[in-house]
Amino acid sequence: MTPPFILVFHSHLFLVWSSFLQLKLISSRKFHVGVKMRVILLCLIVAAYCFAAEEQKLQWKDEDGLEIKIIRPIKAEKCPIKSQDGDVLDQWYKLSDKDGKEIGSNFNKKPYTFTLGKGQVIPGMERAMTGMCKGEKRKVVIPGNLGFGDKGRERDNIKEDQTLYYTVQLVDLFRAVPGEKWTTDEGIVIEQTHKIDEDKCKKSKSGDTIHQQYVLHLEDGTFVDSSFSRNAPFIFKLNNNEVIKGMDIAMTGMCEGERRQVVIPSDFGYGDDGRAPAIPGKARLYFDITLEKLIQRDEL
Repeated sequence: MTPPFILVFHSHLFLVWSSFLQLKLISSRKFHVGVKMRVILLCLIVAAYCFAAEEQKLQWKDEDGLEIKIIRPIKAEKCPIKSQDGDVLDQWYKLSDKDGKEIGSNFNKKPYTFTLGKGQVIPGMERAMTGMCKGEKRKVVIPGNLGFGDKGRERDNIKEDQTLYYTVQLVDLFRAVPGEKWTTDEGIVIEQTHKIDEDKCKKSKSGDTIHQQYVLHLEDGTFVDSSFSRNAPFIFKLNNNEVIKGMDIAMTGMCEGERRQVVIPSDFGYGDDGRAPAIPGKARLYFDITLEKLIQRDEL
């Protein structure tokens, strides 16, 4: 990694050099020593300002207590896009307590995958991973109100309102190419959030084995379930009565790698009874789905 002071030197060299040229001109005209010293001081002030400005870009603290420090910056020419809402991120993370004791880490293991801006991670992490370049690494301090709140997280022994100390790295970034939107005869609304070109499409049909990633919300935005929280796809056979009827319909004719947003009416979901405790009766279901892998029936 190029040290920050080298980056600053390159970006602001012309300012300092200009000041020294002025000093040379003054010296050649035999100006008073005091004047020359003031110019030297001006050069030092300009350099110090440049260093401070660059350091401020690499580290900041928001009013609500979120602290971010970029410890592995990526040069602009190697960063064609920065993460934003809707991007799918692959993340390495290490979570520690205030004393530096590791709580959990997946560094150099399978990355954790989530969609930015969808509420799939804690609020502080959403913000910490926004505006990152692929390969970038940050240290992040997340206060309790932007972490697991007053409930904590028992499985990791995280107390209520506990401050979280993360090291995170953006391993990979996926940005979708939107496609079409339509409503089926059954009233299921389907929108292609990432389409696959027809000449590259491996299309699903009855009897195929589906490896699906999904996030499920209710109409009011209440989170219900996600395959990402288990870090494994949900696997089923298409049109084999293994999932709700609306999901079979929504995933028929879908390309491997395609992503869709799907709204399923209750008649093709969990009906009048719902599915206690999370899904009430007559609930419309809002899914974000990805056909991650497709094994066609004739491949088995």
